[in-house]
Amino acid sequence: MATGFNVNSNISSMKTYRAFAHSQTKLEESIERLSTGLRINKASDDTEGAAIATRLSNRVRSLQKAQTNSKRTIDMLQTAEGSLNDIHNILARMRELAVQSASDNLNTKDRSTIDMEYQQLKSEIDRIAKSTEYNQIKLIDGSQKATVSTVTGVGIDSVSTAGHGGQKVNSGSYSFEYKPGSLKLVNKTTGEFEVVDFTPASAGEIKTYQFSSLGLTVSFDEEFDLNNVANSTFEVTATGSTVQIGADDDADSNLDFTLGDATAKGLRLSQLSLDNLAGAQAAISTLDAAIEAINDDRSFIGATQNRLEFTATNADSTIVNLKASISTIRDVDYAKEAMELAKYQILVQSGSAMMVQANQISQTVLQLMQQ
Repeated sequence: MATGFNVNSNISSMKTYRAFAHSQTKLEESIERLSTGLRINKASDDTEGAAIATRLSNRVRSLQKAQTNSKRTIDMLQTAEGSLNDIHNILARMRELAVQSASDNLNTKDRSTIDMEYQQLKSEIDRIAKSTEYNQIKLIDGSQKATVSTVTGVGIDSVSTAGHGGQKVNSGSYSFEYKPGSLKLVNKTTGEFEVVDFTPASAGEIKTYQFSSLGLTVSFDEEFDLNNVANSTFEVTATGSTVQIGADDDADSNLDFTLGDATAKGLRLSQLSLDNLAGAQAAISTLDAAIEAINDDRSFIGATQNRLEFTATNADSTIVNLKASISTIRDVDYAKEAMELAKYQILVQSGSAMMVQANQISQTVLQLMQQ
């Protein structure tokens, strides 16, 4: 402790100034908190809290966008469902016409007239399927399902992917393995396989086999060489749609789905006509399969919409809870901060008064010198 009187070092004034400066800084911080509503305005206010609040804020923003993605996908699926509903109604009318034409009490002219409407309805199915889109994205024209890109080897008449009812087909290179009485189709990329009972096609015949678990339909003709089936391969490229429904880059945050091909070709209606009895009778079962495929698609769309509704609801609940956590960490308690403001206002005012008193100590030296 300093003793005596001196001018060069006014310790009392220095101590008073230090206390005054500290109170002034705290007062400014308190005013900043009350004006912004935030307890943490910069990292130095609470380094850990600032880091946690920043991470949570980023997650909230990501979840808000994911929630928007879910709602927009629901709108897109509703667009597809509306068109599929119209196609279903058209198919129902086409089946009526097929049943009407599949009767011997009609002559050729009658069937020709019935077939005229039938072909127009088939063209309308194509038009609806190819024109249905959302944000310039085609939905039910077959572009949202897996496609067969290349087929090598003789004897494979055609390969098609199902895609109806959201059935997923994996990309990869597919090949065959033959054992007497059975044929094995293997996805060499993923290792998946399926075995079906197999009988080779006879001369002029085409046989079609469903590999249901793989989502593929393969048609063979008489040239399919059972001794070299390994040389008959095809490539499948899966497309479909992916929706980011979560905030992370993982499988749980993504929803993959496909939409079936609702064109006349995709529903296997292209070659059908009602201008003869046999064609009309064959059309009935084909139309039944097409109606079933459309029903599967609509059921899948409805199920996906319901899932996305819950996804959006869950995201909203998570956002609310995260915002509550951020508020707990970052927001100021106004009642407590108002008390701090009052305290530092008093300290600043009293410190200012004491600065005046401390500066008066040096005046004593002048009084001594005047004696």
